[in-house]
Amino acid sequence: MGFLASLSGILLEYDTLKVVHIKSKKVGIINRLIQLVIIAYIIGYVIVYKKGYQEFEPVDGAVTAKLKGASFPLHRGELYSRVWDASDYHIPPQQTNGFFVMTNMIVTPDQVNSTCPASYKNKPCTTDTNCTKDEIVPAGNGLMTGRCIPLNSGVGDAEFDDKSWDGNVTVKKSCEIISWCPLEKDVTPVPALLGDDAQNFTVLLKNSIIFRKFGVKRRNIPSDSTVEWLKTCRYNPNHSVDKYCPIIKLYDLFSYAGISDQWDTATTNGGVVSISITWNCNLDHGPENCNPEYGFSRLDDPTVALSPGFNFRYSQYHGTASFGISRTLIKAYGILFVININGEAGKFSVVPLMVNLASGLALLGVATLMCDFVVIHFLKQREFYKEKKYEDVEVDDELPSMAGLLQQSEAAPLVQKPH
Repeated sequence: MGFLASLSGILLEYDTLKVVHIKSKKVGIINRLIQLVIIAYIIGYVIVYKKGYQEFEPVDGAVTAKLKGASFPLHRGELYSRVWDASDYHIPPQQTNGFFVMTNMIVTPDQVNSTCPASYKNKPCTTDTNCTKDEIVPAGNGLMTGRCIPLNSGVGDAEFDDKSWDGNVTVKKSCEIISWCPLEKDVTPVPALLGDDAQNFTVLLKNSIIFRKFGVKRRNIPSDSTVEWLKTCRYNPNHSVDKYCPIIKLYDLFSYAGISDQWDTATTNGGVVSISITWNCNLDHGPENCNPEYGFSRLDDPTVALSPGFNFRYSQYHGTASFGISRTLIKAYGILFVININGEAGKFSVVPLMVNLASGLALLGVATLMCDFVVIHFLKQREFYKEKKYEDVEVDDELPSMAGLLQQSEAAPLVQKPH
């Protein structure tokens, strides 16, 4: 019964506000200070700093890249000592919001479909029973023929000595496979073949963005720029004009990211670098003042021991079906540049301004709550204030019936007005 009585007391009670004027300088000062802090927060932070008078829209856009520059690696062998231009090292030639620059490579020319020994590290053997016919070599390059044959070229086995996999046979053998032969010799050239010349490669970033809600379109090439300026400018964040130049030297990009000391390892083993283009625009100042800011950082960790850098393989095919098809296999090491577009635009609107002002007015009620807390719990006369603020009123909940109301009205004497 005690629980039900307490529950009914909670559910069947009604609280109404009672205004109590407390004439205390201490409480009055606390109240005004809290109100002043709330007003400063609403006006200074919400309205001014966070631009609470504007409505916002995130940016939408795309970026394409155009590379220029050439390299001629000297004294690096017949396969590599030639001119390498943008059509050679920019792979693929065009992609959205990113680009790859090949700075190092392993070239395996004149591969044809034939039989050859598998890589020793993938499928060593001693007898034919170790080689299952018509089975693909796991993590290998082709289909086994069922024969165990001596390694005839050492291609792909530069990391092995003359001992066999079981330590007993002096002649290395591996399973014969049907594949593109000869196999690749997977030894990374050091230093990077195009590393030195790639420092002067340039990339032209063409970024177009739109704020659909406001009907504003912009691009990162200034509208008042000239052809002469665009040909000679290079991005420089510390220059008042060239900080808007869309052409960046690759080595300068590493310098602005603070990773210029990682250039040699990145060009040798590959890497992943982020380019961020930020459009934070206040359209109340006009669309012409909406310009991008650039940021650079390296995403991959060059210090990892397992599988560092970035690389992939691709092929160039030659010949015809009638004379046979051959290919050149290229394992490409290089830098993958990932471009991110972010930011937002803001413009004055009455709706967010009114919403923030109304929220601020409602927040002023916190000052009253905090002052009530101080008065009731911390002041010396807190019990006196508590008695004045809270008052319990017991009301008879029995409502009179309609018959009783009619009897009371009939019993009431008539009061005649004097004529």
